[in-house]
Amino acid sequence: MGDRIENSPYRFKMHTNETEIFLCQTNKLSSDDFKLLTKRIDEMYQVNLILDNLPAIRYTRKEGFMLRWTGYPIGVKIKDVYYVFNHLKFNVLVHKYEETNVARVMGTGDAVEGFPREPIVFTYEVTFEESDIKWPSRWDAYLKMEGAKEELDKEAQAMVNEELSGWKLVVGDVFRAPSNPALLCIMVGDGVQILGMAIVTILFAALGFMSPASRGTLITGMLFSYMILGIAAGYVAVRLWRTIGFGDHKGWVSVAWKAACFFPGIAFFILTILNFLSTHPSWWILWG
Repeated sequence: MGDRIENSPYRFKMHTNETEIFLCQTNKLSSDDFKLLTKRIDEMYQVNLILDNLPAIRYTRKEGFMLRWTGYPIGVKIKDVYYVFNHLKFNVLVHKYEETNVARVMGTGDAVEGFPREPIVFTYEVTFEESDIKWPSRWDAYLKMEGAKEELDKEAQAMVNEELSGWKLVVGDVFRAPSNPALLCIMVGDGVQILGMAIVTILFAALGFMSPASRGTLITGMLFSYMILGIAAGYVAVRLWRTIGFGDHKGWVSVAWKAACFFPGIAFFILTILNFLSTHPSWWILWG
């Protein structure tokens, strides 16, 4: 999730330049590990390092300008070939008057091509360079980065474009009209009617207007509430129908009639069957 900071295996000795330090070697990559690694590269996953509470900066010079980014990608894909950044070069800037304070960390990466079932060796090197940047000014490099001015670099812009394209695909799925919009509208309308009937019945029963001691009062109140709330069912069904149809009025009468007859028709059919079976016990014997 990127919300936790963990200790890394990189170890620096103050003012000691080191090259080609062996970090670790992975086991041979399985097919699943390789698929996961290539997927993370395609999704442009980043590695973010922190030294002395400062994020590591990846930088390059282009046309006389210094371009900076925080973090570095796991790897890169070039012409259907995946490369993993397994060697890092750290350049640590230290102000000579403040021995314990590190100004910032800059790093570039070398890439190694990765294939299934091939072990990857991770190495790094570090150099220390004296800098005139004082402790109070060590955040200036970050504040001058393009991201601090709400401007995205090319890599971030690519990520944004990818997210937008993915969101557009999701939007197409979310707002796609259902295969049977009429049935959806009818069931939503009837659901509102039944829910309203239950709420009204419970409310009046809690207030004492419908006592269970009075036989028939509760069922009569439920039926009366259901009939009155048929107006709400018709309105919700037609409203949803118009929403799905982008405001088109065509077919709303049919939807309203079906919403009024759908649930009562099902209830009438079930009760009729049960009444028929209860008045003909021989059927129960045959089925048993």
